[in-house]
Amino acid sequence: MDKIINMAFWLLTILSPVNGVMMTMVFLILVDFITGSYASYKKKIPISSQGIGNTISKFFIYNLVILASFLLETFIVDEVPFLKIIAGFVAITEIKSILENFNKIYGIDLFKALMTLMKSGGLSETISSISKEGKK
Repeated sequence: MDKIINMAFWLLTILSPVNGVMMTMVFLILVDFITGSYASYKKKIPISSQGIGNTISKFFIYNLVILASFLLETFIVDEVPFLKIIAGFVAITEIKSILENFNKIYGIDLFKALMTLMKSGGLSETISSISKEGKK
């Protein structure tokens, strides 16, 4: 039993630098699941076991890919920031999915609003363009 505890402690010690990234991914996956479930509820679409299965598989696959990129960066090629690149792509994917769910719930395309805001640089123009699109 002591050997198992020692191995678990050793493993957690090695993985401690990537703990924050993995917890962030878990948080984003949970927010995506909650907003997706609420969007399904609002649209009166039943929640299926396939959707829940997709969330569970995303949890394991995303974290395994992040763990693999961390180990690759730490022990093989430390010149390339694999962890930041891959975690960034995964986070952007989840955030885009959350924004799509927000659009389904409230009818406001936040992704388009953010893009308009970044292009124009003005918050008031963005808010007025969202209001005009919502009325159409």
